[in-house]
Amino acid sequence: MTDHPTIPMPRDGGWAAYTDYSRRLATLLQDERARAEQQAAASRDGQAAVDQITHRLGTQRQHLHQLAATLRLPEPHVGGIAPGPIPDPAEALRRAAAAADAADVAAENAHRRAAQPPLLPGFTPLARNALVYAAAAMLGTFASLLMFAVSPDADLGRIPWQLVPWSLCGLPALAFFAGYLTISLVGQPRIGGGGTRSARAGGVICFVGMPILWFIFIAATRG
Repeated sequence: MTDHPTIPMPRDGGWAAYTDYSRRLATLLQDERARAEQQAAASRDGQAAVDQITHRLGTQRQHLHQLAATLRLPEPHVGGIAPGPIPDPAEALRRAAAAADAADVAAENAHRRAAQPPLLPGFTPLARNALVYAAAAMLGTFASLLMFAVSPDADLGRIPWQLVPWSLCGLPALAFFAGYLTISLVGQPRIGGGGTRSARAGGVICFVGMPILWFIFIAATRG
């Protein structure tokens, strides 16, 4: 049978010192145990935060790739990031979350801008299209009047009848298709839909408005 070591009893008041050191040792052990539990909890919280930010970055990367494909932009390159001189893991996580928030704001801003057409984004679709068709009609009318002005018949005081088909049909058709093409290229949102080309309104502006202006010009010059 093995004998257990015995602790010598202190003499001359040594028992009080012994119990005092025992209490101190128990307090130190308790504090160390609490500190270890706090570190373990902090480690678990840190790992959970790392897992959360990793999942968020993965979702964000997928969203950026989808947004680039929708906007017909080059695919974003998301490479590795070299570790920075941030010794505090909590501060590093805070900065990573702040960077992810900034990226979300930038992506939302790009999405919002892409939902608006590049041409006159603050206008309603009808107002934008009407303005485009009106501009095309004005250019077509100017071309018609210029053709009328340089015609030899105009110098003789006669109506250049050979220009009438162009003024009443040809140039309005060109103006309509120019406006329609302009709206199709720069007057439509790249995402979200909601675009319209207002072909009926464009037809009225070009095929009705331009002949009216032409007849007004003829009447003014002949009168």
